[in-house]
Amino acid sequence: MSQWKPRYYDIGVNFSDSMFQGYYNGSQNQKHPCDVEAVIDRAHLFNVKKMLITASTIKESSDHFKLCELYSNQFYSTAGVHPCSVANEFYENETTPLKNVDMKLEELTEIVREGYKLNHIKAFGEIGLDYDRLHYSTKDQQITMFKKQLDILKNLDFKLPLFLHMRAACDDFVEIIKPYIDEGIIPEGFGVVHSFTGTEQELQKILDLGFYIGINGCSLKTEENLQVASKIPIDKLMIETDSPWCEIRKSHASYKYITPYPNTFYPEIESSPQKNLEKSTFKLDDKLPFPSIKKENYQKHSIYVNENATEDSELRFGILSKPMIKSRNEPAEVGQVAEVLCKLHNITEPKEIEKFIDTVFENSLKLFN
Repeated sequence: MSQWKPRYYDIGVNFSDSMFQGYYNGSQNQKHPCDVEAVIDRAHLFNVKKMLITASTIKESSDHFKLCELYSNQFYSTAGVHPCSVANEFYENETTPLKNVDMKLEELTEIVREGYKLNHIKAFGEIGLDYDRLHYSTKDQQITMFKKQLDILKNLDFKLPLFLHMRAACDDFVEIIKPYIDEGIIPEGFGVVHSFTGTEQELQKILDLGFYIGINGCSLKTEENLQVASKIPIDKLMIETDSPWCEIRKSHASYKYITPYPNTFYPEIESSPQKNLEKSTFKLDDKLPFPSIKKENYQKHSIYVNENATEDSELRFGILSKPMIKSRNEPAEVGQVAEVLCKLHNITEPKEIEKFIDTVFENSLKLFN
């Protein structure tokens, strides 16, 4: 029998974010070239078998087709307008919708149809409510456009799972979405509430709707977060990075549960990093065998690699490999989320760990097939 290896499905990746193109904090000064391919390679090296890139606007919903084609069979996409984006997408001002709202919704509907036909789109979203960030979109704007986007489902001749956002808005979220479930427009459990940060009571309300729960670093910041995460049934659990955001930081309550490579969640790769470069000014990441550098030092690292690489140098990982960028999350780190959740569920035996990882992977396959 072949040796068991973990399989991960990162259900939340923002590859259209400018950070992956080398632009940070709204600056037009590119810190490094587009490194999406290197990010994908690192993910594959550590068994991230599938990824779902999430759309926040109509333009992203369409633009992701190009990404799906450019990186064929590397990942799939969603289509929808994020609650924090609905004001810019659909409104002239706080109370006045754009005159072409219906046209925009029809455009989104056609993107969904085309993406489904091309097998690019695997979920409708990211849609929902976010009352933590009302400076982007008001409650009324979010509620109105959540309903209007859910109404799109009535006009589709196929069923598409939902990729849902719910932040500090559980009661309104349940009140809005439950009738669609009761009427059969949304099959029970046919979606995931991603990046869940709610209370134990809110968790139960979401589980009562049958939805899966997506967990990332933002879901694991505090001891209260960890307590809630430990209550998620494993058959309703999914993992994600929401990269380039939502990393597990050293300040997070969950950080203490992460162990360095190699371990069960990150099996040792055949061959080993360069030992003759240990005195390099560049350092490996604390948990993974890749250089971790500040974005400003990307060019310096490239020069260092050119000066030190030889024909037999190992370039997939180790100090000469393509670097991770400090404070920028990426899909290769999704195994850390799995490790934290496994420990929160008090799973310690090797076979039980394997079963846990396999179940979480299969949950995602089941929904986003």
